Amino acid sequence: MNDLTNFIYPNIQLHQPDEYFLDRTVLSFRNDEVDEINATILDKFPGEKHVFMGVDSIDLDNPHDGNYNPSPMEYLNSLNVSGLPLAKLVLKVGCPIMLLRNLDPSQGLCNGTWMRVLAIHSRVLHCKIISGDARFANKEVMIPRIQLSPSAETLPIPLKCCQYPVHLAFAMTINKS
Repeated sequence: MNDLTNFIYPNIQLHQPDEYFLDRTVLSFRNDEVDEINATILDKFPGEKHVFMGVDSIDLDNPHDGNYNPSPMEYLNSLNVSGLPLAKLVLKVGCPIMLLRNLDPSQGLCNGTWMRVLAIHSRVLHCKIISGDARFANKEVMIPRIQLSPSAETLPIPLKCCQYPVHLAFAMTINKS
């Protein structure tokens, strides 16, 4: 995998302009491979790691049928459900990320929008839009943590997760490309 990541992202250990990230990504069929590739490249990326654990809980007001066994929080925090941010999100200032939700389409914050992290604050990510609608190119935005819940078909546990609705964008599944 080292040869592949070095070929796609040469000199990733140096600070790169936004355009560097627009012309390249690693594609994979599987989410677990994407997560592994993103983690590997992030390790080479300059800067300090910031770790954000999703705040997970059981949604007692959710209309699931109730046929589930209560699960320990450690187990819930280990789940990575397709379409939801990772339970453990690791970011660095400058890294490329992809928005996973339509937060405010009128401001360019749509599912699939690529951004770069400019700063990491206690409750928001300060980012710059680097892809998508040209009207929003280079626009600086704030991305808050939001509460998300998977559908009953995706996960039979009525889970609530509070996390930044983003994913690292060094690699992605072919479905997201």
